Amino acid sequence: MILFGFSIYFNYVVNRERFLQKKSYLPAMSFLLFSSFAPILNVFSTAFIANIFLFMAFSKTMQLYQIAKPRKACFDIGLLVSLAALFYFPSILFFFLFLALLLLLRPFVLEENMAYIIGILTPIYLAFALVYLTGHWNDIGKLVFLQLTPPIKTMSILPLVIMTVVSITMFVYGLFLVNQAGIKNAIAVRKKWNGVVLYFFFACFIGIFAKNFPGVPWILTITPISIILSQTFLNNKEKYNTFTFYFLLVAVLAIQWLL
Repeated sequence: MILFGFSIYFNYVVNRERFLQKKSYLPAMSFLLFSSFAPILNVFSTAFIANIFLFMAFSKTMQLYQIAKPRKACFDIGLLVSLAALFYFPSILFFFLFLALLLLLRPFVLEENMAYIIGILTPIYLAFALVYLTGHWNDIGKLVFLQLTPPIKTMSILPLVIMTVVSITMFVYGLFLVNQAGIKNAIAVRKKWNGVVLYFFFACFIGIFAKNFPGVPWILTITPISIILSQTFLNNKEKYNTFTFYFLLVAVLAIQWLL
């Protein structure tokens, strides 16, 4: 239920920010379809909760163009990123992503960047205070750990190869279609697309350095790649859209069968 609820919210944000030429449920479908590749990508976990908070922060960041009080929004963005890190600590690396997005979407204003940093520090300060008061200070090393290691274990080779090839193919195809439509988009929308690509690469960096490949951290990549994937259903030629849908559906069924 949480997965479906998040997909609806995800669809709403993508439509609101005009990543698509017209409103549709394609982003939600892309998210559900892509997260069906492997069971590990749609389980309820701390990384999944962190992913929800990170996307909420991304949603607020995309609205910075039209927000009347950006300092409050910047504080909220930092707060959400920090909450994500409390559930899944490697998410703290997204601090640099959202700092870059602030500079990408708005001119540099010291007060806004300070509000963002204070938002980051507030939950961390309260969490450290709670750990100290409950007498678990000696266990802080277990809580604050990036857990970034090279992959030690992978899924079966054939489904992994299929998933990798399909993912890269759809990612490149989606970026090609985004670039084709980029001339028609406003400057603000183009900057937002740059933000989506940055979001994807930051998530991939965390996903690559996981013990299991693909593991739970890859949940973080599903959201940005689904925004790009939704573009593959919007080709001007209808037959290509139909082919993309059935191609992905067959890939999902093949991977599930091989697993």
